[in-house]
Amino acid sequence: MVFFVAAMVLLTTVALQFINQQLERRITITAEEQFNDVNRAIDLAVNSFPSNQYLYEIVEEENLSFTPQSTVQNIFIVNQEGDVINSTNKEDMDSQMRPEIANLPPIRHNESLITTVGTAPASKIQFPIQTERGKRNVILVVSLQRLSQAVSSVGRIRLVATITLGLVLLILTALISRRFTQPVTELARAAQRVTAGDLDFAVKATERNEVGTLSRTFNEMIVGLRRNRELEEQLQRAERSAVVGRLASGIAHEIRNPLNFMNLSIDHLQTRFITPPKSETDAEATRKEATHILGLIKDEIARLNRLVSDFLSYGRPAKIKIKDIDSRALLEEVAGLVHTQAEQQGVKIHLEVPADASAHFEADAEQIKTCFSNLVINAVQAMPQGGELNLVVTQPEPQTGSMIKFEVRDTGIGIEADPLEQIFEPYYSTKDTGIGLGLPLTKKLIEDHGGEIKVSSEKGKGTTFIVTLPREAIQEDQRKTSHS
Repeated sequence: MVFFVAAMVLLTTVALQFINQQLERRITITAEEQFNDVNRAIDLAVNSFPSNQYLYEIVEEENLSFTPQSTVQNIFIVNQEGDVINSTNKEDMDSQMRPEIANLPPIRHNESLITTVGTAPASKIQFPIQTERGKRNVILVVSLQRLSQAVSSVGRIRLVATITLGLVLLILTALISRRFTQPVTELARAAQRVTAGDLDFAVKATERNEVGTLSRTFNEMIVGLRRNRELEEQLQRAERSAVVGRLASGIAHEIRNPLNFMNLSIDHLQTRFITPPKSETDAEATRKEATHILGLIKDEIARLNRLVSDFLSYGRPAKIKIKDIDSRALLEEVAGLVHTQAEQQGVKIHLEVPADASAHFEADAEQIKTCFSNLVINAVQAMPQGGELNLVVTQPEPQTGSMIKFEVRDTGIGIEADPLEQIFEPYYSTKDTGIGLGLPLTKKLIEDHGGEIKVSSEKGKGTTFIVTLPREAIQEDQRKTSHS
């Protein structure tokens, strides 16, 4: 590129220099012709004195021309009184010098003819000659229009030549620079293809310059990206296999334990009911024990059913059935699900819900109940040695009046910082049992409703989940946008 620019500058300089030389030569020739015309006119005027001939006679004899288009338009010889005693124009003889001739600007001996170009249609050269009859003044009326026209013509030609050379240089630059810009354009298109995810191609790298080096480096980058993509796909397949294995292990563990419990419980019931009770007291105790065992079996069956439902619901698009929900009734129903377990563990449940209409909102009752059930069950399980569980509906602030906020606070064992960042990820669980779909399903259902869930926890002091939901149900298209 540097060589090309230098060549273009040199070529342009040489061309302009050549054109200027030719144009200056034209001006010089024109000026020399006019100077020669002036010199001949002066010689003619000076030689007319010894010959005693009139100038107009000499002009006729030598067939000379003095016209308004000539360099020397007229020659006058005048005496001291300003009378014309000789002239190339017979009509001016024996008369006073015309005012328009007398008032012409003179060209002095130290002034160039070129300085008068364009300043007046004509000028005069005046010099005295001493003769036998006295002092005489020779006046030459000189027109420099031809020189002025030559200068103007040269200026126009120089302008046209400069513009033409500029256009030629621009066209050549565009044609030559395309050779340099084309590879860069191809690299830009290749970068766009890489951005779109297409890595199955290579750019041409035939140039032996910086662009060729860049093209080869670009191809090496594509090869590296292709290799990285293959490694990522292998890693993703390995991760999916690991997730499936962990999921299968979790499901097997979750299902095997309730089945073993139910199997043993059924064996126990069979053994107990085969032997008749000895008394009414024994019969009543047996019925109570059987009722309790059957209740536990039903709880385990419900837990298995919930486990399967969570697994199926997580990957299934939510179908939301909107209805008006009373926050107090919702939380009371959810608290009732863990009431027995909470009493056994010594967990006290407190509800703080406003009594007015601000506690109402629109949502799918079953899905929201599932969300809070997961949160409350986790909270009770986090307090095996007892504690407090607070279910709070916060009064809305003026700027967030269109939302309703729930808080589920426990005083349990808490969650460490690292697991806290992953509790909403599918198949991640901090418990020895479970497949890690409860909280991810909760988060998904809440976001499907246009809400959000946040968590804060401190190890040994408890955990707080904050759920924010819109009071009015969002539209289907908004729900899809929020979910995406």
